[in-house]
Amino acid sequence: MYNIAKVAKGEILVYYNQVFDALCKVSKSVLVLPTYRYGLLTVTNKLAADAELSVKNGAELLDRLVKDIVSESAATYVSVLTPGAGAGDTDSNHDATSIEVPRAFSLSRFIPLLQQRIYVLNPFTRTFLVSWITLLDSIPDLELVSYLPSFLGGLFKFLSDPNQDVHTSTQTALEKFLTEIKKIARIKRGIAESRKSQGEDGPKPSSSSTKSEKSAKNEGSEENASPSAQVTQDGDEEFQEIDSTSTGSDTANDDKPDSLEGDWVPGQDVQVDHPQILDILVTFLHDST
Repeated sequence: MYNIAKVAKGEILVYYNQVFDALCKVSKSVLVLPTYRYGLLTVTNKLAADAELSVKNGAELLDRLVKDIVSESAATYVSVLTPGAGAGDTDSNHDATSIEVPRAFSLSRFIPLLQQRIYVLNPFTRTFLVSWITLLDSIPDLELVSYLPSFLGGLFKFLSDPNQDVHTSTQTALEKFLTEIKKIARIKRGIAESRKSQGEDGPKPSSSSTKSEKSAKNEGSEENASPSAQVTQDGDEEFQEIDSTSTGSDTANDDKPDSLEGDWVPGQDVQVDHPQILDILVTFLHDST
């Protein structure tokens, strides 16, 4: 399986659920070697131990490989085996950009499997699940935080695990989710305040309109000015041109914030179900007391 994944690379994401489920089952196996006791002599079944150890080593290698593939390609990779991937070649008149081809990896397909496995009691499987949750949350385009209520209850149960590694890794993952939720809320609040301030202030007059008004006033004054005054006015215009060229960069920098107000900000489209998260948290606190 490791060799297949190494060659297939992104195509293995189509079968990610099956691979994840198999790795999750392998992580349940006990690390203690099986022994048989005959009186005072302890004999280790080396064949069984070697078989189990080889399976575990292979599973760890496969787990690291699949994690690398997911972190690199999960957010963008489209399988060549996906129906409709080559639909753009069938009809030349049809706009290919209007076809939304599904990606090989999908959180909506993975979350139901995670919901089934999140209530496991084995500490090694819990560590395995937390490591994958942390990895998927670190990929910005996946937005795992949107599905947080689906497995948050299971993560809270991990905190009561007597295994210190499970407790520490789970607490770190929950802290990262909390930081991400705060960041998304802060971004949305800032966007709402900026839109509100723009609506109250109204449209600002552009600099080009003010310059045209000034030029019209100057032309009218030139027609009525005396020759001596016109000479001095021409000299003033030269100085004004020099000043305008020197201050042109400053005005361009001043206009940049206004032009960037409509840009997309990472995190502004992420939907976080705060009421459901609070209900899960209150239920957990009520059960723990």
